[in-house]
Amino acid sequence: MRKYPLILIITLATLATACNHSRKFTQNYYSENETAITAIRDRFTRMYDAHPFSLELKDKYLERVGLEIITDSIKYIYAFNINEHYLTDTLRKYGFSIQDMGDLIIDMQKAHCTWITSLDYYENHRKKELLFLSVRHKELETFLKPEKYFAMALFNETQPVDEKKRLLDKEGVSQLRKINGKIYRSINDKIFYAVTDMYR
Repeated sequence: MRKYPLILIITLATLATACNHSRKFTQNYYSENETAITAIRDRFTRMYDAHPFSLELKDKYLERVGLEIITDSIKYIYAFNINEHYLTDTLRKYGFSIQDMGDLIIDMQKAHCTWITSLDYYENHRKKELLFLSVRHKELETFLKPEKYFAMALFNETQPVDEKKRLLDKEGVSQLRKINGKIYRSINDKIFYAVTDMYR
């Protein structure tokens, strides 16, 4: 009978350590990478407005690219090594700036960013967009599970939060707004984060 309270204590201690770890990581990561994140946001938004796409750095060395190109009728999915000429050929084919895409990839590497895309959401029946990106970082590896991702949602407008700094739904302010099934907490009034098992 004594083993159950001990297991419960160990589990609670583990969860507390993981929460403290993720809070500390969030504070450190964002302060160290704010400039790169701002550059990623600005460059991606400008490029996306011209031609919708999503970008993935597929391997842990951030050297293999996954590119989703979105047209009116179909989504094209490609995978390249960063230095492959097929990458530049494909960018040229779809009218992307090779320089801008190269700079975006470099900024994503600096920030350990593995995935970036635009997500739709609705307020008062009006379609809006947020920027979604995820980060793979060695500091997120814990003894609970080795592979964790730091997901960020970047809004264009100030968002409501509850007393625990959790993202709320503007239409039903008493309700939490989940993104991909996860609860997000504020970094500031427009940027929110979650630690997840999935990168997208």
